[in-house]
Amino acid sequence: MTTAPGALRPFDDAAIGLARWVHDRRPEIARAASDAIWAELPSYRATGLYDDVVAHVTAVFAVFTTSVIEQRDPRLDDFAFTSHHASERVAHGISLIDFLHAFRIGQIVLWSYVLEFVRSTEGQQETALGLVEHLMRTIEAGCSAAATTYLQAQQYLVADQERIALDCLEDLLAGNVPAVPVRLEAMRRAGLADGAGFVVLVCRASSEADGADPILDARRVLSRHLSGMLVPWRQELVGLVPLERFSPSTLSQKVARAATELGTTRTAASIGISSAHLGFEQTAEALLEAQVACDHLGGRREVQIFDDLSPLDYLVRRADPTARRLVDPQLRAFIAEDLSAGAIYIETLTAYVAHDMNAKSAASALQIHVNTMYYRLGRIAERTGKDLRRVEDVVNLLLAVRIASTEPPR
Repeated sequence: MTTAPGALRPFDDAAIGLARWVHDRRPEIARAASDAIWAELPSYRATGLYDDVVAHVTAVFAVFTTSVIEQRDPRLDDFAFTSHHASERVAHGISLIDFLHAFRIGQIVLWSYVLEFVRSTEGQQETALGLVEHLMRTIEAGCSAAATTYLQAQQYLVADQERIALDCLEDLLAGNVPAVPVRLEAMRRAGLADGAGFVVLVCRASSEADGADPILDARRVLSRHLSGMLVPWRQELVGLVPLERFSPSTLSQKVARAATELGTTRTAASIGISSAHLGFEQTAEALLEAQVACDHLGGRREVQIFDDLSPLDYLVRRADPTARRLVDPQLRAFIAEDLSAGAIYIETLTAYVAHDMNAKSAASALQIHVNTMYYRLGRIAERTGKDLRRVEDVVNLLLAVRIASTEPPR
């Protein structure tokens, strides 16, 4: 028996001879293992990574044979090469389960060659049995290295994808179609093609759960229901969503289902959806529409499509400070007082306008007596100085209510 100085696991000459036999045949065995992986795992067949897999398997087999020849246990640092191969698997969408499965397939093929040597060489059965434990140690160390490097590569890929998605969004908002190849590829993978229909989605989320990140939670749930890019941006989640065969209305139903699912995680979301746009030069305009739609919800857990807003809703939501100053102080005081007391008069005025200034219809909608309706309208006229029989006065009053009761835009 030959033993290297300081060896952790001495092997006899027969075991070392077997290891040398395998070592010399690594290219052949590695190709046989790669063929087996290709036959068993569809995810590998779709990648075009055959040569890379052969190189990976060859290196893994070298760890087994070299550690036997050097009479020591395999170590994690023997598998430093795994990092590159793990990155390739992640980039091509191969799951961790399949990555580890491929590793085990390779070990089975390797063992079949060991058995072939044993059958063709007299008196080698004990030698093969003596290597079983060593092969298991190689598998254990290799799988541990594979899992660790895969998860690291996955984290790096996610970070890169987030950075690339943010770069794409900022390019588009600046009026520039991304020109960097990696950004163009990211948009292609997201189903976003210039000239095809898309909408912008804005999600504002909050959570009751301790330590939760509601924006990331919203992205995770929405990504299960939507294609496209979902990018955390300035305390909001901004989505670039291809319409494909969907109308904005149909898309809103998918978003509503996602919002309902999100609610089960104690995360509340207000989601605004822009109108449909063609051409990425309209991204900034679409973002504004989605933000206005989200503003309209006032924090309610709902989904709002921009196309469903009235021109009045839009004008009021985008009112600038000058428009707010134009609201008469007397009206502002009345509105503030009513808001603090339950908004009974504002509700009455809104119903009155919604029913074409028909007091009886409005009273029916509010489920109050018509005399109560007339009393409230009289009080509104008295407090505001407006004639509620004049269209101009009613419109001005409604505008004042909308402006005064709306938070300043972001």
